[in-house]
Amino acid sequence: MALCVWLGAAGGARAGGVLHNAFGIPRAEDGRGLKVGERSTFHTGFALGFGVDSNVYSNARSEDRVASTALWPTAWIGIGNRDLRDGLLMTPAERSNRWLDYNISALAGFRQYLSRQADVRSVPRLSIGTQIRLAILPGRKFSIHLDEDFFRGASAGNYQTLGSVLNFNRIDHRGQLTFYLRPGGGRVGIAVGYRSQFLNFQDEDLNRSNRILNGLYSEAKWRFLPRSSVLMTYTMDFTYYLDCCAEVGLGRNEDNYAHRLLAGYRGQVVDKLAVEAMVGWGGGFYRTDPNGPSFNSFIGNVSVNYFPTLRSLVHLSLFRNFQDSLFGNYFVDNGAMVAVGHQFRWRMIGHLGASVAARRINGLPTIGGAEPEIDNVTRYIGPGAGSFQRRTTILGFDAKIEQPLGNIFALSLGYNLIADVRPFSVEYDAEDAEGNRQLDDLSFVRHLVTLVMAVRI
Repeated sequence: MALCVWLGAAGGARAGGVLHNAFGIPRAEDGRGLKVGERSTFHTGFALGFGVDSNVYSNARSEDRVASTALWPTAWIGIGNRDLRDGLLMTPAERSNRWLDYNISALAGFRQYLSRQADVRSVPRLSIGTQIRLAILPGRKFSIHLDEDFFRGASAGNYQTLGSVLNFNRIDHRGQLTFYLRPGGGRVGIAVGYRSQFLNFQDEDLNRSNRILNGLYSEAKWRFLPRSSVLMTYTMDFTYYLDCCAEVGLGRNEDNYAHRLLAGYRGQVVDKLAVEAMVGWGGGFYRTDPNGPSFNSFIGNVSVNYFPTLRSLVHLSLFRNFQDSLFGNYFVDNGAMVAVGHQFRWRMIGHLGASVAARRINGLPTIGGAEPEIDNVTRYIGPGAGSFQRRTTILGFDAKIEQPLGNIFALSLGYNLIADVRPFSVEYDAEDAEGNRQLDDLSFVRHLVTLVMAVRI
């Protein structure tokens, strides 16, 4: 059953830009904070979230779907001399007398489902982690940036059972150390850095998906106008799977090299309009997999940010990219995203966002033949199955309003939709009580509604 469990997670929706969003931890915007020293500000907060989850185990329409209400208290603490926006440190580009810009925070949440069913109530609860953003010698000719996210996240499996038996709990680390050089007047910028990731599932049945990534990041930029630049980026990542796959019959998670080379434009075209357009080549090479495939094609992204007023933002982006897949070799996403945000005169913050991606997962473990890569699967059923692919469409939608009440209290209401809309089934070499082969449909639709009351400083 362990394989059945992870197949359903292979088509998960794209995570947000901030790692704790991947675990759904409710959090409110920081308040005014308390001054610490000359420049730093201390923030803390507590939130109590009430929610409804329409599909706790991300099951298909043809399967038994379990809905439940949930209670989720969270708390956070942080200090810094610069704010964070979408995980980025808001450090001005110009030179200053500061030696260090920073923002360090910790966040914890405890989700409790309130279902009458014991297995639903036992779904893993505690998520906790930290974010670190440091900029040493910000804006100087030579500066150093450190970004670190480290979370232990609690997540339900996609097969209904006790949370202690099956879960997607994991330790997730993502970090990058980058060195910046800006010779002359700063029109030319060069960045070189090291980045690393570590993913470790705490359920032993998912050990084959534990992996380490070590990579190189580099960027060269020329600012030919005060607010416009041409740039080129190159990244190389080596992904190593810790517990897979020396023998057949364990799925197929291959060590691989991924190269991405992009060139393009970034800047403010006219007042209120900022554009980034990057296009290039990507290569993902699975040299130890005799059955392949590897990725070798174009990638890119175009994004537009329009600011109708000082308190409004309209974002639109198109993208094509590939990523190493936890089941199969890699997946390719071709998609679009749109988001609208506005802060009203009465301080209410509103946000709407939607995304769609046509996803193709390549290199599913082969079945049958002299050396099958998986020994308990007899068939794949769905788009692409004949060529050991899975073709699907990933949808996402989110809406949120947050209203500050005085200087300390805040109230927010949020809605999220996550959907994998194209049916794709896996048939297993096992029979149910009626003697039929077991099938697992990997598609799902999930709705989440959350009301959060927060006290924040």
